[in-house]
Amino acid sequence: MNTATSVDSFTSPEFLAMERSIIDDFVDCTREACEEAEVCVKELNNQGGAAYVHRLFRAMHSLKGNCQMVGLIPFVELLHKLEEIVARVRAEQDPYFRELGEFLLLAIDEVEDLLNDLIANGHTSDARRKKLYELCDALEKTNSKGFQAQQFKDAIASLDGKVANKENVTKAPRVLLELSDDMAMMYKFAQQIDNLSIYRKNRSEQAAQLTESLNDALGLPVDARQLKAASLMHDVGMGFIPHSIFNKEAGLSREEQKIVQEHVVTASQILLRFGDWDEAARIVLDHHERYDGSGYPNGLQEQQIHPGARMLAIVDTFCSITNERSDRSYKRSLLSAISEINANIESQFDAGMVEVFNDVVRKLIAKQ
Repeated sequence: MNTATSVDSFTSPEFLAMERSIIDDFVDCTREACEEAEVCVKELNNQGGAAYVHRLFRAMHSLKGNCQMVGLIPFVELLHKLEEIVARVRAEQDPYFRELGEFLLLAIDEVEDLLNDLIANGHTSDARRKKLYELCDALEKTNSKGFQAQQFKDAIASLDGKVANKENVTKAPRVLLELSDDMAMMYKFAQQIDNLSIYRKNRSEQAAQLTESLNDALGLPVDARQLKAASLMHDVGMGFIPHSIFNKEAGLSREEQKIVQEHVVTASQILLRFGDWDEAARIVLDHHERYDGSGYPNGLQEQQIHPGARMLAIVDTFCSITNERSDRSYKRSLLSAISEINANIESQFDAGMVEVFNDVVRKLIAKQ
């Protein structure tokens, strides 16, 4: 039950008493959903299509679901009102326009600020929450004429007029025509790929750290720099996959699967063109081969697969399982990821490497 310590104070003892790891997961998932909403609004303001309205709705639904999971019901009710506004645009009952998007960003910022205040101080302003709820309720219950830009301008003004325009406000630094360090460019490529989806946040860097730990534990069978380059670049080819396939939630057709599988060839070719990264290119090319020979692109098996690729295959699967995806609301635990990987030794993974990876993850759990 939510209780108040004063007239203008909202708190939730049950939420605040949860394990810190759960609260941290809640904060991470909430931040990712807020960032996705911001991306969608910016794209819609730049004439983005209906796909961004659907993504925006999913981001709002995720925010609401996160609060529902931890029992923050008053925030669930508030976010439901915001979700209903987006739902009307999604159903084409009302058009999208810039003022609507600016209000949504401002409202989301206000919700995130209130939640952070609650976590940091144990309570937050109930008056601010109620004011935002009443504004959203009034907008959502607008008359038969539908949404009007002036209504949202007035709503923004009533929230102190803080327009949530986060586009560039400072002059960008001058861009120089010069080559960056190879590894710095690889980091940049990895970040660009991870930014394509809220479900990939820092995933490439996470993969690089885990493959480094596994390589160390195995006695450094692979050159560390080549392995790091491969870990950062292994999914760069996904950036050349059509968005309609990259973001598809339903199952892929056989033809679409072939298109996705091309990403290993694309990324390995890019590495070869860097020069002096032949081993990294081979690791990337092999990292979707399976120990039993049923993988792609060449159907290699067992020791035919580069040892770095065998490591990366384990780590890539681990990162995929433990990161939130569009078809589930929360990340799965480290233990469930390890369990799934161990269930696929000999068929998909090198059993000896999996055994060592188990120790790597046990140490990771101990640190947490």
